[in-house]
Amino acid sequence: MINSKLMKKFIAKVLTNLEGEWVIIGGTVLTLLGIDERVTMDIDMVAINNKQSNSQSIKLMEIAESLGLPVEAINQAGEYFLSKVDGFQDHLILFAESKKCKIYRPDAYLFLKLKLARSSETDIRDCMAFLRHNQEEARTLKKEISKLFKQFMKSAPVEKQKLLLELEALLNHFK
Repeated sequence: MINSKLMKKFIAKVLTNLEGEWVIIGGTVLTLLGIDERVTMDIDMVAINNKQSNSQSIKLMEIAESLGLPVEAINQAGEYFLSKVDGFQDHLILFAESKKCKIYRPDAYLFLKLKLARSSETDIRDCMAFLRHNQEEARTLKKEISKLFKQFMKSAPVEKQKLLLELEALLNHFK
């Protein structure tokens, strides 16, 4: 299980031992921000550009292992989903950096876009938690996020529409 305390240790080791630019996505972002509302079993962390060497990915797994996590806890499958979002770089927020390494997280828009693409109940609940804890950011991106909701509502199954409406109501609550 990965909680915010373990995530802080992980980030510190990454900044010391890794090179390049990386982004943390998925439910791991909640843990990164100290939001421990649910358990996550992996760390969704991917290189921002494909120029990162394989050795850096191996180092990332070695860092996980040094913290008592299985190497499978590093999930880089998110790179596939991230690559599908045009201009995702415009929606990254620098979280931490060292001389050789930068770690980013998605802004509210990108976080929601990636989560809503799957729209599992857990994904939608993650979106609610993210918005509740990042209200100022959500207010700033409200127009873009509202368009995103409309886009996903059109294709969402009926059982997911109720959750999406709750999510939209939460956003609309922010002035």
